[in-house]
Amino acid sequence: MFRYRRYRVFLVFAIITIFALYKFGGSRTWQEPAQIVDHSGKAGNRVAPLTWTPRPEIVKETRSLDVKVGAAETSHARIPPPPIASAVRPVNKFPPAPQTSEKPTPVGLGDVENGPTILPEQVEVLIEHGKGRVEVPPPPSTATPIHWVQQSEHFPIPSASTIQLPSGSPKPIPKIQYSFKEESSNAKADREGKLKAIKDAFMHAWSGYKRKAWMKDELAPVSGAFRNPFNFWGATLVDTLDTLWIMGLEKEFKEAVQAVGEIDFTTSPRPDIPLFETTIRYLGGLVAAYDISGQKYEVLLKKAVELAEVLMGAFDTPNRMPITYYFWRPTFASQPHRANTRVILAEIGSLSVEFTRLAQLTGEPKYYDAIARITDALDVWQNQTRLPGMWPTYLDASGCKRPEFKLTAETTDKAVKFVDKLPLQTELPILESDNEEMIPLKLPKPLVFVAGEQAKGNSDNNTEVGELTKKEDSKSSRKMKRQLEVLESVLTDAAAPSTVESSVLSAKTSTPAHPECEDQGLVSTSEYSSESFTLGGMSDSTYEYLPKQYLLLGGLVEQYRRMYESAMDVVKEYIIFRPMFPGDPDLLFSGSFQVSGVESEDDKIGDLEAEHSHLSCFVGGMFALGAKIFDREEDLEMAKKLTEGCVYAYNATNTGIMPESFYVVACDSLTHCKWNKTKQWDTIDPYAESRHAVYEQQLKKYHEQLSSASAEAELAASATAAPPEMVFKAEATPTSGTVGLQKRQIDLTHIGHPKLENKMEEEPPETSITPSPTFPILPILSSPYPPLSHEDFVKSRIQEERLPPGFVSIRSKKYILRPEAIESVWYLYRITGDSHWREAGWEMFTAIQNHTVTTFGHSAIDDVTAAAPELLDEMESFWLAETLKYFYLLFADEGVVSLDEWVLNTEAHPFRRPK
Repeated sequence: MFRYRRYRVFLVFAIITIFALYKFGGSRTWQEPAQIVDHSGKAGNRVAPLTWTPRPEIVKETRSLDVKVGAAETSHARIPPPPIASAVRPVNKFPPAPQTSEKPTPVGLGDVENGPTILPEQVEVLIEHGKGRVEVPPPPSTATPIHWVQQSEHFPIPSASTIQLPSGSPKPIPKIQYSFKEESSNAKADREGKLKAIKDAFMHAWSGYKRKAWMKDELAPVSGAFRNPFNFWGATLVDTLDTLWIMGLEKEFKEAVQAVGEIDFTTSPRPDIPLFETTIRYLGGLVAAYDISGQKYEVLLKKAVELAEVLMGAFDTPNRMPITYYFWRPTFASQPHRANTRVILAEIGSLSVEFTRLAQLTGEPKYYDAIARITDALDVWQNQTRLPGMWPTYLDASGCKRPEFKLTAETTDKAVKFVDKLPLQTELPILESDNEEMIPLKLPKPLVFVAGEQAKGNSDNNTEVGELTKKEDSKSSRKMKRQLEVLESVLTDAAAPSTVESSVLSAKTSTPAHPECEDQGLVSTSEYSSESFTLGGMSDSTYEYLPKQYLLLGGLVEQYRRMYESAMDVVKEYIIFRPMFPGDPDLLFSGSFQVSGVESEDDKIGDLEAEHSHLSCFVGGMFALGAKIFDREEDLEMAKKLTEGCVYAYNATNTGIMPESFYVVACDSLTHCKWNKTKQWDTIDPYAESRHAVYEQQLKKYHEQLSSASAEAELAASATAAPPEMVFKAEATPTSGTVGLQKRQIDLTHIGHPKLENKMEEEPPETSITPSPTFPILPILSSPYPPLSHEDFVKSRIQEERLPPGFVSIRSKKYILRPEAIESVWYLYRITGDSHWREAGWEMFTAIQNHTVTTFGHSAIDDVTAAAPELLDEMESFWLAETLKYFYLLFADEGVVSLDEWVLNTEAHPFRRPK
């Protein structure tokens, strides 16, 4: 009997294929190749020519194709295809600068003259979807940019109520800067050598910006591209003006001033303006450059006023608190607005120095009035916060308190009359998009709604309010409850002082015109959420500006001194702490204090969070400045320890650079602390005991399950033990219809029995066989993996995270060229005259130079704990405006930007103090 086998088909197919190749393969041949080239690209040996005959050529067409096509006979101007963007490596979120030695052609997301082709937020979306860097062609010359237009104020301040600049001669303020002696020739040579190295580093970065990102916000120093994270107004250009002058680069300064005159602050591709960043970088940069250059370049003051007029629109709110992200375009700016209900403290409290100095230079009091009202609001609220004396990092600046509307007996009568007009079977909609079935409610008549009580009613058939037309169940009850809540809301609106009359209740019922807001000052964003109090990020410059504003106003406004001293007394009690490090160094850090919105049972105010950040390193300089001008000598010693703490953090890492933020163990005292390795390890691994307890529970449960499974297995084995001799017995059961033997329907107990196997092979059964008892399915058990010991866990974390001695964890290992540490080092040198701070500053500069320098400038790095950190291709404007300026001033002659003559804003822009 022939049996079908698949391999035979394959065999036949193979024979046919071989025959075809043999029969028809000789009808063609190939030309001998000229040469064979190997993989290395070198010529190889010739090969023997093939013996096949060449393929004949295709017969050529002898008649020409003559087809009349009218469109083809008409001449058309050639339209070139659009340019194809070159493939680039996605190293930056924004398009690269043109590769030219002159000023770059405006290419990218948009330019000041022609307007944008794509918004920054659209680029972010493209980046998120993996598009990499986006190259956008220049916008068409016909594009008309939108310009800011002066608007009539919605909430003007009467002239008589405008807060005026203080008048009179400045009060005597103690000398701030140390009286330095003349240096030796060797010390001068060493200092000038270091000064030249710092200036060379500046020129390297400035030249890269000029060649690759001129007039753009920031240079991407690795790729040579550029970024525009602000408003396309050349942030680095404006921010660096006074640094150019201080370093004696007069030619570069004049070139930059000329370029600044071309900036149009009345238009931007970005629809909003970040008020804080624009004030400290742009407005501060323009005013300081005007001051430091001897007030000779009028274009700088003119541009400062132009920008300030745009920014003043942000203060046009009912309570005069500014909108921190101001939408400047006329369609929005022409409408009335309020400040936000969630504002970062530093963004609203760090505008005073810049607007005050502009008011002094222009004689325009409205600039000072704008920030004086913020100061007054902070002053009122300062002792009413959860940590009196300080302000939380977030606050509600809207000035709007939503009133609570309550029903009275009078409004109840109005509600009854309103409902009296409704049909009995009015169906109240559920104002949710949950696609649930509507449940009609029978509304009795009359209906009386009394505040604080349930709705009551009566009817002839005693139908209760909310009677269900369907069978009542729990789900329907929930629907009915939501509908009754809608009814209560509608009745409340009906009883309001002013309503829109309606005869039919619907989802589009108009909102009542009762008052929306009650006036209030600055308050917390939430009554119950936790709040953070800190001198670090999101709060820092609010406190920094208190003593600096006092200096800038010549000591004529005592308010700033009082607010500063009240804040610092609280800071010393709750924010400043001593970190625990090996060797017990006498250092101080500035942390944060968390206060819950719920009262604790133990009357505890809050909890200290022993986090230290690079942003908080400015605190040492602030304490030193405040100690001198307010005669708080004890604060000067604290300033030294705070600054020394940041120097210590620099020296603790592999790169010699401090990380962005990290956690340590806080000592219980500010004056003494002993190193405790056990305490540090417990902080690194606080869950060691619970981790082992969980393991013991899992192990116990595993053994119980294993014992139970073993008992079941033994019981099943004894119940299904095989007899001494295997007996095969098959009981046939008849099948019905045409249903035959199903797959795997037979007992497999014959496997391994030769006789039975042969019998099954010769005579396949046509009946089903009753299966014999089978072994029970046992559970699959996995023993729990034993956890690491406390010691192994801690050592593993220290090694994997490269934690320096005494560190508990590092929240962010980046260094983004921040200036705060060298800022305090400079203040301490200028105030104390101790050369130790110059030595510490030089070590910091050397470490930063070694790990951040690139082809076009200096770049942020990703991990200060790594031996070779990765470059992030970012160079923020404060690298040239602040960091290198403070390094330069540290080794410059002490008379340059003397603290007795100048006040520096939070972006290191110097403003001249009144005389």
